Amino acid sequence: MEDNKIFVFLSHSHLDYEKVRVVRDLLEIEGFRPLMFFLKCLEKKGYEELTRKLIKEEIDDRHRFVLCDSENAKESDWVQFEVEHIKETNRPYEIVDLNWPVEKIAETIKKFKIRSTVFISYPQRQKELARAINEKLKMYDFNTFFDEDDLRVVGTSYEEIISKSIIKAAEEGYVLAIIDEHFSFKSWQFKEIRAAEDYGGRIIPVVTESLSDEAMFLFGNINYIDVQNMSVSEASDHIISCFMRIDQHNNL
Repeated sequence: MEDNKIFVFLSHSHLDYEKVRVVRDLLEIEGFRPLMFFLKCLEKKGYEELTRKLIKEEIDDRHRFVLCDSENAKESDWVQFEVEHIKETNRPYEIVDLNWPVEKIAETIKKFKIRSTVFISYPQRQKELARAINEKLKMYDFNTFFDEDDLRVVGTSYEEIISKSIIKAAEEGYVLAIIDEHFSFKSWQFKEIRAAEDYGGRIIPVVTESLSDEAMFLFGNINYIDVQNMSVSEASDHIISCFMRIDQHNNL
């Protein structure tokens, strides 16, 4: 699973520059690409409306945010404007108090990372849907494992690649399992789901058709994403919407 290059918008006061650099460096260690900048035009009179428009557009085009909290941030109208728009648009974010010790900030950033990885488990009959989900998840800055893209490492067995990817998803995100009426305990997909459960992974079933008895035994008591009778486009949009809601719950 090759990490998608996830950009993270850092909302911060420029008066906290040195402390925010620590947050930036910790994000880079975890593989993120933090965006840390100060708009000089904020100091110019008459540029307020243009600047607000630019900030809103930048936030609307990003999908992951870290809010660097401090007294300076609380007193900054611009930082509060950014925070308000991020929350209004239901974007996934993490709050970092710049007065925390570095160890706690690092722990918080690791927690933030546990919202970014998705292993897509599916039967070959559902490849078209899996492909559409993969493309849209990447658009929303999720790291994904999709066999069509990721089973290409020369000199490494498929089983080893899949096993490592399941462990990564279990530690850093979710296993999305597309389930149709042919699901069986004898399938390769069942082995993937069992492996994810063994590593404590969060399984999110996506049900495309009526559940078989075996699928009902496994998933009947779990909240699943129901995309029955939806087109591939409708189903993938609905799944993305559900994932964004899961991220939003992590804001609480």
